[in-house]
Amino acid sequence: MKKSTFTGAALLASMVMGSVAARADDLEDDAPSTSDVPPQQIDAVARPAAATTAAVGGFLPFAQPATLAGQRALAVGFGGYDSAKRASTVEAATEVHLFGPIAVRGAAVYTASSGTLRPSFGGRLLALREGRHGIDGAFGVFYRPEGLTEPEGEIESVISLGRHVGATYLLGSVVYGQDPEGRERDGEVHLAGVRPVRSRFLVGLDGRLRFDLGSDTARLAAHHEATLDANVGPGVAAFLGPIALSLHGGGSALRLQQTTSYGGFALIGIGTAL
Repeated sequence: MKKSTFTGAALLASMVMGSVAARADDLEDDAPSTSDVPPQQIDAVARPAAATTAAVGGFLPFAQPATLAGQRALAVGFGGYDSAKRASTVEAATEVHLFGPIAVRGAAVYTASSGTLRPSFGGRLLALREGRHGIDGAFGVFYRPEGLTEPEGEIESVISLGRHVGATYLLGSVVYGQDPEGRERDGEVHLAGVRPVRSRFLVGLDGRLRFDLGSDTARLAAHHEATLDANVGPGVAAFLGPIALSLHGGGSALRLQQTTSYGGFALIGIGTAL
C-alpha cells in the first residue's frame, strides 16, 4: 500500500478517537444503566470501557456488533493485507450512542477499486439487550463505498444477534447489500466468538462469507467483480488502559468468475471506548 494511504489512515484514526472524546460529555445522561448488563457481566462494569466493548465483539474486523455494552461511544481502526484479494485493508470507524436505542456510525474505508479512503455512514437500532431480553439484538442500515459486487458502493441492511454462553460471547450477523440501482446484490454471513483471558487479554475467532445474490452477470464480468469471498481466523487483543490492541489473521478465499484463489490475511487493530 502507498505510504500516503497509511498516513491518511493514521490521521483519520486520530480524528475518529478525538470525535469520540468530544461527544462523551454530551451523551452522559443517555448511557444505558447497569440493569441492562447481563448477570455474568456485572463485574465488567468496573473494567475499562475498551475491555468491556471488546468482550462483546465491538472491535472485531468482520462481525457487526449487536450492542455497545453500555458504552457511550467507540472508535476502532484496522490495517493489513489479504493475499487472496491481493489488496490492502484499511478502515477506521466511530460509533456513537445518541439516545434511547439509536446509534450512528461513520467510517473511512480503503477501496481497492479507487485506491483511496472513501466515507461510510449509517445508523443502528439497538433493539434488544441481553440483561433485559436474554439476547442482544440490533438492526442497522449503512452506506459502504464498495461491496462484493458493487464497486460504486452499496446500501447494506444488517441484523446482528449476540449472547453469552458462560464467559464466551457468541455473535452473528446477516447482511443484505445492493447498489442504488438494484442491479447488483450480495449477501453476507458473519460469525464470531470472543472470550476474555484474565483481565488484560481476549481471544476469539471471527469469520465472514460474502456471496453474489443474482447480480447482472454481464456487468460483473465487465468490471471483473468477484462472486464470493471468505475470511476466517483467530484473533487476540491486549488492553493497555483505555486502549485495545489486536492482531487477527487466518485464511481467505476469492472467487472471480470461474477461478478461485486462496491465501491468507493479517490485520492489526486499535480501539477505544467511553
